[in-house]
Amino acid sequence: MPLIDQEKLPWDQENWHSQVDAWLKQVLKKHRLNMIAPPVEVHHQPWSVVYRIKTETQDLYFKALCPALRHESRLTCKISEWQPDLIHPVIETDDSRGWMLMPDGGQTLRQLLTTDRSLEYWKQILPAYARFQIEMFAHSSDLVRLGVKDRRLHILPDAFVGMLSDQQSLLIDQPEGLTAKEYVQLSELEPKFRQLCQQLSDFGIPESLEHDDFHDGNVFYNPGRFRFFDWAESFLAHPFFSLVVNLRSIAYRFSLAEDSLDLVTLRNLYLKEWQRYASLGDLQQAFRLAMIIGRFNRALTWNMVVSTLPEPYRTKESDAFPGWLKLFLEKIIAYPDFSA
Repeated sequence: MPLIDQEKLPWDQENWHSQVDAWLKQVLKKHRLNMIAPPVEVHHQPWSVVYRIKTETQDLYFKALCPALRHESRLTCKISEWQPDLIHPVIETDDSRGWMLMPDGGQTLRQLLTTDRSLEYWKQILPAYARFQIEMFAHSSDLVRLGVKDRRLHILPDAFVGMLSDQQSLLIDQPEGLTAKEYVQLSELEPKFRQLCQQLSDFGIPESLEHDDFHDGNVFYNPGRFRFFDWAESFLAHPFFSLVVNLRSIAYRFSLAEDSLDLVTLRNLYLKEWQRYASLGDLQQAFRLAMIIGRFNRALTWNMVVSTLPEPYRTKESDAFPGWLKLFLEKIIAYPDFSA
């Protein structure tokens, strides 16, 4: 096998494209499919690339992931077996290289919303997503074995301490980083953060698989059916964390205020599916805590990916980690401290 240059992305490596071509030919032959045109790149980011593969009968999509996210191929393959009605399927994977071949999923919800700008779709999707998460609770041990990172509440306080020690990634007093004052504020908030994690845990809501980038671009929506995909940024964590990105993206798409009635309605539709574990009032309080702690979790996600990227991508994306910490800081400072 060719030597891997750690200072290059996989798809920038010598002979990478020829290796992909050889793998695709082998997989397509196995499934009795013929490629009738060269692969076309449809997505290119430092963390993943996607190519459309045109065959005689259908379009397929090949996805390759950066090393930090290679578990997506294993994870997607397994959860599509557990929940085939909700998870976009996989045709073939190479887990060691983070490659996956998938069928065409049709239009995304984002594409649909350009012509039918309605919140009704999310009113269907969010309760189904909650039920999916509840089903995934039984597979917690399996998820860890599949390579899903553990971000459960008892782990996060130590991750907070680790974050404080990573001053290089925090970009203190640099243009896109934390200010020295913000760093001091974060340092002083460590006991409060530990307390909030315990408070959220005390509600007894089972921690499960959470999609940390759950927005309209990662949902296929076709007549009578929707499916979730793009599980690279997913964790074993508090399930409500998924709504940090989700509700922010909905607010952006529909020009809604954070406290708008529309977002409250969507939140409650999601929370009602969890009433076997707590009352709606308690779930709403747990949700408020999750929207604070979940912002810290999102910051960790960005740092996990960006810190492993080669240059110049690491520097280009370096503002995301401190940027999310700023959003977290705003929320945790505003939350009442009952320990005083």
